[in-house]
Amino acid sequence: MRVAIVGQGYVGVTGAVALARQGHHVTGIEREPARLASLEAGRTPVSEPGLQQELSLARETGRLTFASDLAHTHLRQPFEVVLITVGTPPDETGAADLSQVTSALAAVAALLPPPAVVLKSTVPPGTSARLLQAHPQMRDRYAYNPEFLNQGSALDDWTTPSRTVVGLWSPGALPVLHQLYGEQTCPWVVTTPDTAEMIKYAGNTFLAMKISFANEFARLCAAPDLNIDKVMQGAGLDPRIGHAFLQPGLGFGDSCLPKDTEALAHWAAGRGVATPLLDATIAVNRAQPGLVRDVLREELGEQLADCEIAVLGARYEPWSDDMRAAPSRVLVPQLVAEAAAVRIWDPATDPEHLQRLFPGARPCPELRAAVQGARAAVVLTEWPETIEADWSLMAARMAPPAVVVDGKNCLLPERLAGLPLTYRSIGNRLPDRVTAPAEAPRPATSA
Repeated sequence: MRVAIVGQGYVGVTGAVALARQGHHVTGIEREPARLASLEAGRTPVSEPGLQQELSLARETGRLTFASDLAHTHLRQPFEVVLITVGTPPDETGAADLSQVTSALAAVAALLPPPAVVLKSTVPPGTSARLLQAHPQMRDRYAYNPEFLNQGSALDDWTTPSRTVVGLWSPGALPVLHQLYGEQTCPWVVTTPDTAEMIKYAGNTFLAMKISFANEFARLCAAPDLNIDKVMQGAGLDPRIGHAFLQPGLGFGDSCLPKDTEALAHWAAGRGVATPLLDATIAVNRAQPGLVRDVLREELGEQLADCEIAVLGARYEPWSDDMRAAPSRVLVPQLVAEAAAVRIWDPATDPEHLQRLFPGARPCPELRAAVQGARAAVVLTEWPETIEADWSLMAARMAPPAVVVDGKNCLLPERLAGLPLTYRSIGNRLPDRVTAPAEAPRPATSA
């Protein structure tokens, strides 16, 4: 099939590469000049394992090209299907900004001959119905088909999804999706666009709730006789719960969960529907980055204003360069405002970019230089260099009291035990104090 994908952000470029690998002839439509130039030069604009290699291979086959104008490209060789993967960022009220979706759909509606259109952007329930009031001629060839990609496994998630959700008004639009995706063995949920839109929000909201649940339990497990790792391990082994997204930390991290929970809360409020569980999920997440500041205040007291703090990692995850909702964006400015100096080290982020993101913080090119003389080190990314570091040497470089705040719960407490530092995590992760039970008395025997 000849396929166009409008919007070459995280979802769009992943889909373009995956569909080209599947054998379709794909054109990625991107209006932003710098991003388009990067794509045309064969460079992926987002960081995702395997994506760069697969993009290069797809370009070599000739099945993947990029262009800035949908109409002119369609005029030369018409597309059979157009996917819309543009952003729906939050506006100042928290509602989803649908301007890019509206513009893209209008551009597709003007194409002749008319292609099938598949909207994949996350939009509030009822959006498809409202959008197509202006383009009723698209109703029978329109589908809402949300994506369910995880950072770090996006290509695999696109190719072998856990489920495919399709919302449409005409059953005649379904064969296009089957032809587009080929032989997928996952379940297909075929419903109305409104319900499909809500399914996307339901999935992301539940994942957000699991993260906030784990973070709230981490607060409950701050006492030394409790171990948050064991609590989450034991709870997650229940197949009804599972371990995915049940990891305490400093908040959601990726940009989708905060954006989508806020948008859903705004949508519900506009309809007068109370959402106490959703509101609590958002509130826990908003408060989470402040835990690091609270720990530093507790450990350093009035000395905090005179201390140098080392921040180890700016990204939320090593494999993703999406910094839009990384907890560092909230936490580092807080530390800059309260500490004497803040240094920040991230091996995959350019120092100039770090300087732009975090005014007042000093980028450090090396891990050892970042901790030299610092009274506290805050771990915000599970970089292997940090996890595998010789923390006895790191502690020797730090100034007392050498507080280490593990915001990702990624360091091994047993490796830090006995070192001249104070280790604090999200919830208590000190080794369990397990003692052997007393020997049970033997039963008496008769003569």
